[in-house]
Amino acid sequence: MPGTLIRSTMAAEEVFKKPSSSLLKKKPTSVKKILQDYQQGNRREYDALLHGLQDPDIEVSTLLLWLKDLKKCTSLITKEFEPLIRAILQVKWCNYDSKVVKAYQEVLETLVSAHTVYLTHILAALTQSLVPEQLIITASMDVSNPGEEREHEVKQKKKFIAVHKTLKMLLHIAPVTPQYLIVALGESFPWTGHSACILDGYIKNLLEIANYLPELRAKILELILHRMTELDVNAPKQEIIESAQTTTQETSDGQDEEHMQFDMEGVEESDGSNSKPTDKEDQAERITHEVALKLDQIMCTVMEYLHTVCFVNGEFQLEEAKVLHRHMLLVFEKVLLRTHGSSHVQFLFYYFCSFRQAIVDAFLEHLWKKFVNPNTPAVIRQVASSYIASFIARADFIPISTVTACLDLMVSWIHSYIDNQESVLQQCQADVSLHLPFYSLCQAILYVFVFRHRQLIEDNKGLRYVMGLNFERIVTCRLNPLRVCLPSVVNVFATLARNYQVAFCYTILERNARSMLPVIITNPNGEGSKVKHQNPLDSFFPFDPYLLPRSGKLIESLYRNWEGCKEDDQTETEEEDDEFVQYETLDKDLPMGITPTSLACVSPGFRTPSSYEI
Repeated sequence: MPGTLIRSTMAAEEVFKKPSSSLLKKKPTSVKKILQDYQQGNRREYDALLHGLQDPDIEVSTLLLWLKDLKKCTSLITKEFEPLIRAILQVKWCNYDSKVVKAYQEVLETLVSAHTVYLTHILAALTQSLVPEQLIITASMDVSNPGEEREHEVKQKKKFIAVHKTLKMLLHIAPVTPQYLIVALGESFPWTGHSACILDGYIKNLLEIANYLPELRAKILELILHRMTELDVNAPKQEIIESAQTTTQETSDGQDEEHMQFDMEGVEESDGSNSKPTDKEDQAERITHEVALKLDQIMCTVMEYLHTVCFVNGEFQLEEAKVLHRHMLLVFEKVLLRTHGSSHVQFLFYYFCSFRQAIVDAFLEHLWKKFVNPNTPAVIRQVASSYIASFIARADFIPISTVTACLDLMVSWIHSYIDNQESVLQQCQADVSLHLPFYSLCQAILYVFVFRHRQLIEDNKGLRYVMGLNFERIVTCRLNPLRVCLPSVVNVFATLARNYQVAFCYTILERNARSMLPVIITNPNGEGSKVKHQNPLDSFFPFDPYLLPRSGKLIESLYRNWEGCKEDDQTETEEEDDEFVQYETLDKDLPMGITPTSLACVSPGFRTPSSYEI
């Protein structure tokens, strides 16, 4: 019995071990004969076929012969030959010459035609081939010689072309290919921990598929933006800024001694030709946040795609832009409108809207319909109002006529809401959660006025328009929006409203500061901590300053920065300056919108708000 067991084990090992090279080098048996022998119990030639298909050193003539034979007998490949299907799909066919590539594509074509059940496996293998391979640097490579890298890129490009050609072929054979393809593309999408070149390369392949399979473009963009938002939320703006500051500090520390040695030598007069970059540009170039740099590269790729679709030889393609706009809105609805904490991905829509005013109008109309729909969840209505406010405040390509049109809609809605609520709120204080859309829209109009006040009030006609908005009624209503809106926005608005005499907020601010109670936050252990400065709306402004350096060059010329609230010709008395000094200091250095809740909403009467305990 022990001897029998040993002999049976050895026999099993003999069956599954890799065949010798002599077996592979002899004239191959036809695949049809191998399959027939296997069905009769002879596995030796079948196992040799499986191993041979996966052998990277197999002779090209042998592989080519097997592929031609496989094409002729695909109808014989039943479910019992699934290991053979897996072996076929593992062949590195793109590494061979054009004859092998063509023969392999024909095998897949006949296989799908005969057995549609294998379509999902084939698509999974093909989409995996669209993931770029990382160039592995070995000790024998000359790193200083870019030849290896160029050769690797050529091979990758050749492989991608072959895979796309195969996918196009399958689209003609199997009409159900698109619905299975989008699943395979999602499953093959590289994890965010991969390098930038792998993520960016795969996304470029996805966008190429969107070109010849436009019915999948919306879902492909959804896949891409999902992965981009994962990167975005893992690269908070504060971390990006800190990475740039750390790099700047390290560079400065390393150069201090050198500068001390040579500052007095070689000093030449400058003719201005070698101007130094600004602090902002220098900081952007020093960003070392790994996730942010990945996102930056992908943002460039997707922005280039949007421009390529909408412009051909400099001519705007209206019909293509309409279709792309519809797809972009679907993606915006499913991904970004429901994502809290993204900082940069939404600028794809910002950039896309800059192409034409009609796209701007359609985007704002979509947001407004989302806000006024009472069936929309309150949190989504709040996000929609934040997008409207941040977009028309920051987009430099939006004319003032669009700004006033949006303000008219928002202010009209607010006044109607106040009319409906005044009778209800006679005896009780407003609950923020019950009136979240109202407070978010109030904050929106304050925010827009803060950023656009110079354009809105260029002359007496503009001043009359702003007076007609009746800000005074809004800020003094029983719902008390100044108590809920972000303190930084409220403080700057109070300063501007005082300057232009469109509303008087300081009495309300003082009353709010006296009645404001601390927020008690309880941790999982049951321990509570007091937080004085709160953000009841959990507000964010989606189009806050853009920090990614490469893609930011496309945004910079379209962007409106915070200009400050002081008028050039403003003349204030010394007493007035002293009285309102804490409001006037919220000027050009104010990081508007980066959730600026650290600035307390306090009254001018409190000279030292930092020492005031509630």
